[in-house]
Amino acid sequence: MNQNLTTIKVGVSRETMENIFITALEGGCNYWYYLSKEAVLRVRSAVPKSEEECLSVAIFKAVYDHDIEVPINDIENPSEVLGVLNKSEMPLRIHKMIQDGHGDAIFSEIREEGDAETSDIIFQYLVMNEIVFG
Repeated sequence: MNQNLTTIKVGVSRETMENIFITALEGGCNYWYYLSKEAVLRVRSAVPKSEEECLSVAIFKAVYDHDIEVPINDIENPSEVLGVLNKSEMPLRIHKMIQDGHGDAIFSEIREEGDAETSDIIFQYLVMNEIVFG
C-alpha cells in the first residue's frame, strides 16, 4: 500500500440517498430506465400505496428500508434487465464511482447541489456499476 495516500470515508445520509432516487427516477434517468410490472409489484409488496403514494419514494424505501432487490430494465428493450438496485451493493458501487473519477456527482449531492445529471450518474452506478448512458 502506498504510504502517501490518505483514506477518507464519506457518509451519505439517508436523506441524500432518497433525494438521489427521487431526482433520478422522476427525471434524471427517464431516458434509459424502465420498471417492469414485476419490479413495481416487488416495491408495492414492501411499500404499499397506502403507506407511500409516490412510486420513486416507495422504490427508495423498498430498497433502503426493506432490502428488496429491484430490477431495472432498459427502456428501449423492456425485457432486458440492466441491473438490480440492492442496498448491500450501494456503498461498493458509490466507492467504485469515486474511483472511476465521478466522485463530484456524490459530493454535489451531499452538498445539496445535485441535479438530474448528478443523480443520473449515481443511479447508473447503483444499477449497473458504471455509466452506460448519456
